[in-house]
Amino acid sequence: MSPHRRSAPPRPPAPVPATPEYVTLAVGAPAHGGHCIARPVDDPSGRIVFVRHALPGEQVRAVMTEKNAKIWRADAIEILSASPDRVRPVWAEAGPGGVGGGELSHVALPAQRTWKRWVLADCLRRIGGAPVVEAVSALPGAEGGAVPVEPMPGEAAAEADPDPRVRARAGTGTRTRISLAVTESGEAGMHGFRSGTVLPVHELPLAVGAIQDLGLTERALWRKHFRPGMRVDAVAPSAGEPLVLLEDGGRSSRALTVLTATGRATGRRRVAEVVDAAGLSLGELHYSVHATGFWQAHRESPTVLVDRVVRGALAEEPTASGTRPGDGPLDAARMAGTRVLELYSGAGLFTLPLVALTGAVRSLEGSGRAVADARRTLHEYAGAELTAGRVTPAAVAQLGRFGTGGPSGGDGADVVVLDPPRQGAGRGIIQAVAALNPRRVVMVACDPAALARDLGTFLGSGYRLAAMSALDMFPHTHHFETIAVLQRN
Repeated sequence: MSPHRRSAPPRPPAPVPATPEYVTLAVGAPAHGGHCIARPVDDPSGRIVFVRHALPGEQVRAVMTEKNAKIWRADAIEILSASPDRVRPVWAEAGPGGVGGGELSHVALPAQRTWKRWVLADCLRRIGGAPVVEAVSALPGAEGGAVPVEPMPGEAAAEADPDPRVRARAGTGTRTRISLAVTESGEAGMHGFRSGTVLPVHELPLAVGAIQDLGLTERALWRKHFRPGMRVDAVAPSAGEPLVLLEDGGRSSRALTVLTATGRATGRRRVAEVVDAAGLSLGELHYSVHATGFWQAHRESPTVLVDRVVRGALAEEPTASGTRPGDGPLDAARMAGTRVLELYSGAGLFTLPLVALTGAVRSLEGSGRAVADARRTLHEYAGAELTAGRVTPAAVAQLGRFGTGGPSGGDGADVVVLDPPRQGAGRGIIQAVAALNPRRVVMVACDPAALARDLGTFLGSGYRLAAMSALDMFPHTHHFETIAVLQRN
């Protein structure tokens, strides 16, 4: 998985009206990005306002947060007519005027998944067009132009728990990585939505218990290490104690200090991650990852993704549903010798099970550090060829030909797995993949707009959509992950 999702630099502050401007809005459908489309109640055909912290069907009083010739944005600050899907926010500090990263915490979890399904359907329709909508609509379980957005196993269990207190906290305590910034007054904080301003935070409800127990937002133990402008990351690996990373200085000269859970400096720079791959008959998979490297943040994501992506790539029948009750092990004899090309391979999350099952994987990843992590993990596998470099059409053509002859000769990969960053793979990469003529392609997408574009290119390049699933890997935010399995026509 590509590490380029780890974090983005804060946006420059959005232009805010000089004096507060309030408007009463009738709220419509969700839009990609965590907003709803709304219009003034006294002008139903008037200017569209993208409003946060609202729900479809509500009437709200909102304050304008950005207003220019291209777009108007607002935060709902008073709910005049509430949706039945509105709940008490699990993270009030991510509410109106607050930090980013919890923009749907006022929405009941099942309604969050409906919200995301609407957004997926809208992107597939507007950006992918009729061929993509037709292909998705033909899949089992698809409805309204999209597949359902499924809960992660832990969230599904919490929502079904008889204890209402457990149900109320569903979707919290899932993040094994969190990033903070230090305010001018030396407090732990986060950036405001679409802002460079750091706001103090006093709770981290989305973080796993091991991170919450550190007390980063309240204990004096940490305050003595904090400096204004410092970046603070907490990492809670699946194996071992959590670490706290302090990065100080400008972007070109950041100094990294690593602290233990007790606030002591340590030379430890790596964490161990363990992934349950029992559904693939591989038992536990062990990874070594640099503490600053990318790893899926939801505690269950690595296990769920490995199962779904690898089974989708290698099972005889295409699937995006992973191992189901009654599924047998993958056919080892049939998989042996399968040539796999993996693009945007990150620290080797998929590379390890793929090479363990097939014996032949070539991977390409733009981050040298991530490739170094993968080499530590995969050093015993002679069939794993790991390459650090940009993913370009020329690189795909070169690496995707197995045997002699380079890009103009040799046999193309049998299977291609790609997990591009948020902007997607793009037309050139997809056409280069299609030119290899693999029998199957598995694509992981973290942005529905990019997914729609890339699916359209695959469908126009000799492939059909055989399976798709969407996963709510980021509860209480607008983000979700989609897996698409394509088969050569």
